[in-house]
Amino acid sequence: MASPSTYSVSRKRHFVAVPQRYFADNVAARYLYQLSLTLVAYLVAGKLGQATTAIRSSNLGPVWPAYGVALAAILVWGYRVCPAILVAAFVVAFFSPVPHIAALGQAAGAILAATTGAFFLLRFATFQRSLSRLPDALNLIVFGGFGSALISATLGVLVLYATHVEAYRGIGSAWLIYWLGDATGVLLVTPLALRLSDLRRVFRREWAGEIAVLFLLLTLACIVVFGDLPVLPVRLHFMAFAVLPFVMWAAIRFGMGVTALSMVVVATIATVETALGSGPFARNDSFQDAVLLDVFFSVLSVSGLSLAAVIEQRKDSEHKREELVREQAAMQARIEAQELERSRIGRELHDDINQRLAILALELQQLQDDPSDLRVRMQDLQQETVRISEDIQALSHELHSSKLQFLGVLKGLRSWCREFGERQRIEINFSGDVSTPIGFQIGICLFRVTQEALHNVAKHSEAQAVEVRLYEISNEIHLVIKDEGKGFDMEGAKAASGSGLASMQERARLVNGTIAIESKPLKGTTIHVRVPFKSEEAGQRAAQ
Repeated sequence: MASPSTYSVSRKRHFVAVPQRYFADNVAARYLYQLSLTLVAYLVAGKLGQATTAIRSSNLGPVWPAYGVALAAILVWGYRVCPAILVAAFVVAFFSPVPHIAALGQAAGAILAATTGAFFLLRFATFQRSLSRLPDALNLIVFGGFGSALISATLGVLVLYATHVEAYRGIGSAWLIYWLGDATGVLLVTPLALRLSDLRRVFRREWAGEIAVLFLLLTLACIVVFGDLPVLPVRLHFMAFAVLPFVMWAAIRFGMGVTALSMVVVATIATVETALGSGPFARNDSFQDAVLLDVFFSVLSVSGLSLAAVIEQRKDSEHKREELVREQAAMQARIEAQELERSRIGRELHDDINQRLAILALELQQLQDDPSDLRVRMQDLQQETVRISEDIQALSHELHSSKLQFLGVLKGLRSWCREFGERQRIEINFSGDVSTPIGFQIGICLFRVTQEALHNVAKHSEAQAVEVRLYEISNEIHLVIKDEGKGFDMEGAKAASGSGLASMQERARLVNGTIAIESKPLKGTTIHVRVPFKSEEAGQRAAQ
């Protein structure tokens, strides 16, 4: 079963579904939407970060998800959303227990750090927002998380202590919590924001049941480990990392989006339970609890993001390898089809044209030795020369039919079938009912299939009449070639090297078409080709 992690993420993927057509036509509305969504998302994330007052000190806490929202918004929509981030950061800090000047300083530090992190990721790290490569995950961890948070933590703590706001045990402790809080906010929230649209696709498909089981078990494990349930006589504090296998499950089976969501679920339950005084990180003072919680989140996030990126990178490599194998197989099939066609033309030249020219040369030599019969035999030699010339011209038309190009597919096929039937003394009943213009590339493929099929009829079927129909139904063009000859064995024909079936099948495939061949000994053969009209681009490869 295919994994949903194979789904790539577009560079323009948003946090939620939007009416794309309206915003594509209205630049101002699109920009207003981006600003509004960034503002609301930051405010909500900021309020959630401030909710755990039991393990916070002043305006600092162990996890700051709003910073992850800020970095994700800049990575997705660019620096133009910075005004919304600045306003939201100031509003969140303004309603916290800090002076207004400190709130402004914290907001300035947040926007400077987020823009710096995005700049380093996009300019120097060749960062791809799909996070489908291990370097992308590592760059987000190093530059976007721990690296950029150095700026916000340094400026934020300086502003707080300049305005006489002290947090935790002192400036060093405050700086450490500030730094770890912003960094874990990036590690937990930014990957989820960048790959949020993955969840809409995954939950709608056949993996929804497995994902539901995954999150049910993950939630139960988190409650057991962090909840200190009264029904359990033993506290399982030493099993904090027992949730890691569930994150690995998400990474291996479902890719980056579900992995990020699983980490957010763990972080939410662990933070809430710690704030309520339960779990392995609620046994010390607020500073130690906050540091241990951040370290736990950091290890969990680095492990989950790295594993998910490695799995996606490996699957992408396997997909590219499979594509290369298919392309090589298709190239080999085209080469074999070309060789079959060249072999047929070579046999025509050698077995027919060349021998007739040799006979004509011998007869001319005899006339040169005995010119007495010149007047009697001249007319026969002239007729034979004309017939050879006509056969050479017909062979050249098969290589490249000028009638097909100048008359169109329908008239060109009709004309060629009539000429071929006259040469081979076979009755070919051609009928066409096509009103939609057929592109030349599709037409040349249908022409080659018709050629190959009728040549097989002339050589092998011993049929005296052939029906050729060309018609359109439901945006598809159909070609049916039917004879009442002696037929052939399909399995044996596929194994034979000169049947021409491979050539017809390959030509149909190159225009995204299908071909069905039905034949039984003594019951004739029917060839049915279906080609969608919207396959001209693919058909360009078929003009060999």
